[in-house]
Amino acid sequence: MRVMCAVWQWLKYLGLWLIMVLLSAAAQASPQITLNVHSNTPPFEWQNENGEESGFNVELARYIAQQLHYSLKVKRQTLKQSLHSVTNDRWQLAVIAVPAGRQLDINTALPLLPTYVSAYNRRGEGDTDTWEVLKGKRVAIKQASSVAMYLLQSPQDFIMVPVVTNEQGFALLTAGQVDYVVSEFYCSRRMLSKYPLAKTAGKPLLYSQFYLIMSNKDPAFVTAVNNVIKHSYNNGYFDDLLNKWVGFGKEKIELGQVRSDFFQGALLTAIISSMGMLITLYISLVLRQKTKSLKQELVNRRKAEAEIKRVSAQFHSVLDGLPHGVCLLARDQHLIWHNGKYPWVLQPQQLVQAQPALELAQLVTATFTGEDSQNCEFTLDNKRWKLQLHRISEEMLVLFIEDCTEQYELKQTTELSARLASLGELSAGIAHEINNPVGLITQSVTLMRDLLEDLRLSSADGNSSTTAFNTLIAELDYSCESVDDAAARIGRIVRDLKNFAQPGLEMHPKAVSINKVVETALRLTHNNVKRLQLTLQLDDSLPKVEGDELQLQLVLVNLIQNACLAMDKAEPQLQICTGVENGSIYVTVADNGCGMDPQTLARIREPFFTTRRSQGGTGLGLSTSNKILAEHQAQWQIRSRPGTGTEMKLLFRSIG
Repeated sequence: MRVMCAVWQWLKYLGLWLIMVLLSAAAQASPQITLNVHSNTPPFEWQNENGEESGFNVELARYIAQQLHYSLKVKRQTLKQSLHSVTNDRWQLAVIAVPAGRQLDINTALPLLPTYVSAYNRRGEGDTDTWEVLKGKRVAIKQASSVAMYLLQSPQDFIMVPVVTNEQGFALLTAGQVDYVVSEFYCSRRMLSKYPLAKTAGKPLLYSQFYLIMSNKDPAFVTAVNNVIKHSYNNGYFDDLLNKWVGFGKEKIELGQVRSDFFQGALLTAIISSMGMLITLYISLVLRQKTKSLKQELVNRRKAEAEIKRVSAQFHSVLDGLPHGVCLLARDQHLIWHNGKYPWVLQPQQLVQAQPALELAQLVTATFTGEDSQNCEFTLDNKRWKLQLHRISEEMLVLFIEDCTEQYELKQTTELSARLASLGELSAGIAHEINNPVGLITQSVTLMRDLLEDLRLSSADGNSSTTAFNTLIAELDYSCESVDDAAARIGRIVRDLKNFAQPGLEMHPKAVSINKVVETALRLTHNNVKRLQLTLQLDDSLPKVEGDELQLQLVLVNLIQNACLAMDKAEPQLQICTGVENGSIYVTVADNGCGMDPQTLARIREPFFTTRRSQGGTGLGLSTSNKILAEHQAQWQIRSRPGTGTEMKLLFRSIG
């Protein structure tokens, strides 16, 4: 690209040099006409911002030079200097406005254009039809203009304010610094649209005629110019020129309309032919390089497509080999793709029969509108199923269908094993708890037999007093109450034990009292707790939580048993508290036992991890408790220090 720019600059300079040579040779080969210009006002003759001459007079002079095979030079000077040049030098031209009735001692061509001079003032001011009205007024007059030339010969009684251009005069008029502007019609009419406060004051003050004046040093030249002007009248060129520059409704024509002049055309002509070959060569090289790049890109794309197909086939093979069902669903529940595993589960008639019943539309809508994925478990056809919905784009989600019957049964078996393990540890204490009321019943029954025998003897002996009879009846009533209390105690222990031993295959959430769960767990572990100093602080106004009462009993039993086993020391202390903290229901089980080091604390939630393997520990109690608490969306906080003790704190969400 840099080479192309350098070549372009070189050719540009070469073209400029050629044009300069051609122009120099043309200037030397032909005579030269000089057009003397003294005005700088459109549309006749003016110099634009680039310093180039333009206008009606310039184009007419260029036409005359072309017709006579002369070159043209435009020379800018004052009106006086222009008249001197035309008078004393050869081949000189100029265009001036000559007032009516005045004769020039110089050669003139045919009249070019009639015009007149008027006064202009501000809107709302009076008319001005004669020079006398201007008496004593401030009047702007363009220097070296036909009006100024007229006033030199015919002075008027007003204050003349000289201006360089008519536009300057109209600006002073609008600003109120002069009272009138007196100027030629064609030069002034375009100012009326630019300065809307100005208007024509009245009738023309002076009529004049534009003439092309020439040097009389060469009579043949004068004749030739007159012939060209006459010919331009005949062939219509002069009318076209008038319509172009001074036709009514035309705006000021700037040089921008004729910028593609001879110089630029010659420059382009000189360099286009040279650039053609270079551009063709450059395009050929670019196309060759582009073709090579496209071929390489095509090869790479084919390799990429082959790799994508291979990876896609492997991906589909992996998806087809998954034991779970995988589906892609659109937002409108349209099934885009599935791997053929368990698609029948998603049928509406199947999901209605599930326990609990599901509606796929609600799950899909919740996945797209919410930030979290959707997970749900249900039972269908005696199997346990799990659905997971994950959004992967704004219009698509992936759905996993998992047959988790085996894992669910294994989980329930593990929970049952933990429950039975806890039950085995409780059995000795429970047997002792039952043995005490059984002994009381046996003793009461023996006493009741003796009392009945005394009653028979008293009834046989008619001399027995009424007081002795009533005493026997009272003792008999007391023995019956003792039997009733002992039997109720046995029934309560057996009922708690029976409930605790039930296999919880399903979670049945309902409103549960944490205080009641704590009391039941203490009854089941009474034989272990009775040797300890128990501090029980239960909040009677505690709101209920949503959960499964039997599963929560298992959690509390496991925590109490672990606390009891950790306190093999004098003065063991167990503290159980319930209450409300930051809107959550809490229960704490704290002991002053041996405590745990950080390594043990990090692993107590792991299945089958226990520090009591030699004493028969299974490692299932706390791991099962952890799963139950996770299902209840509860928090389990543990604080423990070796030699100091452990505090287990459970936090549940309140249901009011």
